[in-house]
Amino acid sequence: MRKTLRNVTAVKQPRTVSSVSLGHGVNEFFSVIIPPIIPLLVSDLGISYAQAGFLLTVFFLMYSIFQLPAGLLADRIGKKRLLVAGFAGMSGAIILASVAISYEMLILAQVISGVSGSTFHPAGMSLISDVESDETEGKAMGVFGFGGMVGTMASPVVVGGIAVIAGWRIALAAAAVLGVIVTIVFIVVFDDEEERTGNRSEPALGDGGRPQTIQEGFQFIRRTINVPLTSGVLILLCVTILVSIQSRAIQTFTTAYIADGAGAGTSVGNLGFFALLLGGSISSLWAGDLADRFDRGTLGAVAGVGTAILVAATLLVPTVAGTATSWILLIVLSLWFFAIGAVMYACVPVKNALISEEAEQQYSGSLFGVVQTSSAAGSAIGPSLLGAVATNWGVAAAYPAIAAISLLLAGLFGLLSLSG
Repeated sequence: MRKTLRNVTAVKQPRTVSSVSLGHGVNEFFSVIIPPIIPLLVSDLGISYAQAGFLLTVFFLMYSIFQLPAGLLADRIGKKRLLVAGFAGMSGAIILASVAISYEMLILAQVISGVSGSTFHPAGMSLISDVESDETEGKAMGVFGFGGMVGTMASPVVVGGIAVIAGWRIALAAAAVLGVIVTIVFIVVFDDEEERTGNRSEPALGDGGRPQTIQEGFQFIRRTINVPLTSGVLILLCVTILVSIQSRAIQTFTTAYIADGAGAGTSVGNLGFFALLLGGSISSLWAGDLADRFDRGTLGAVAGVGTAILVAATLLVPTVAGTATSWILLIVLSLWFFAIGAVMYACVPVKNALISEEAEQQYSGSLFGVVQTSSAAGSAIGPSLLGAVATNWGVAAAYPAIAAISLLLAGLFGLLSLSG
C-alpha cells in the first residue's frame, strides 16, 4: 500500500491518476460480479451452468464490440462525461439484475452493463496518457493496473459475502450503491483543470490519433487490422486468446466448483476465489521482472505447465472437502487457489512483454488493436465453453478440464521460445 501511494504522488497529475484508477477498480469489480453468485443463480432461477457462463459471454461481447465507438465518443463529448455515464450505466444495470425475475432480464442487464463498461478503458487510459509525461506514464499505468486488480479481488469478498448473508439480490443492490458512491467520489476528486492542461494534445489520425469522422473511422479500422501476419504474431494472437479463455473460465467457475463440485459452500468458494485473485495480484508484481531477466517463451511455458498441474489437481478437491475439518479445508483451499492464481497470472506480463517485442515495429498500434480484440474474444469464449462442459458433465469435471487449455498455452509459449 505504501509503495502504491508513493507511485501516486510521483506521477505528474496525481488527482487524475488516482481518480481514474479508482474508477478502474469499480469497472473491474462490476466485470466479475456474476461469478461469486453463480451457485445461487443456478439454484434460485433454475438455470444451467452453460446459461450462467453465457451471462459473462454476453458482457464481454458487448464490452468488446463497443470499445471503438466509445473511443470515438470520448473525443466528442469529453472523457470525464463518458466515464461518468459508463459508471451510471453499469450501476443501473446491476440494479436491474438485482430485481430480475427471469434469465432474460439478467441477459438484458449484462448487455447494458457491457455496453456501459466498454466506455472505461478508451476514456480512462487515454486520460492518463494525456496528462502524464513519458517519464511518469509507466508509474501512472502501474497504479491504474493495481486499481483494477483491487476491484477484481473485492468482488468475491463483497458480493459473495453479502450474498451468503442476505441473498444475491441484496448483494447486487449493495454493489450498485457502491458504484453510485464511487461515481460521486470520482466527480469530486477528478481535476478538470488537469485534463485541460495535460502535456499532450490529441494527435492527428495519421499519427495514431482517434478518428473524428465516419470516413476516418473506416480508415482507422482498416489500419487496425493491417498487421503483418508473421509466425510470431500469429502465435501471440493464439496465446492471447488462450490466456483470456483460461483466466475467464477459471474466474467464472472457481466459486461454483468449490461450492457445488466439492460441496464446500458458497462462502468457502468465494474465499477460494479471493485467494486466486490475491495470488494473481502478487504474481503481477514479480513476473514482469522475471520476464526481463529470463527467456520469456520458457517462462510462459513453465507457467502454463504449472497452471495445468495445479488445475488438474483440483480433481482432489472433493476428496479433501469430504475428509478435512472446516478450518483445515479453508486453509488448504486458500493456499491451493492462491498458487493457481500466482502461476496462472504470471503468463500475463510475460505475454505482454513478448507483444512489446513485436510492437517495436512500425505496425505497433495495429498490433495492439488486434491483440485487444483477441483478448476480448477469449474472455467471451471462456465462460460459455466451460459452462457448456459443466452442464453436460458437471462442474466437478469441467473445472479440472481447463488444464488442457493450459497445456496448449504452454506449447505455444514453447514455440515462441524455440523461434526466438
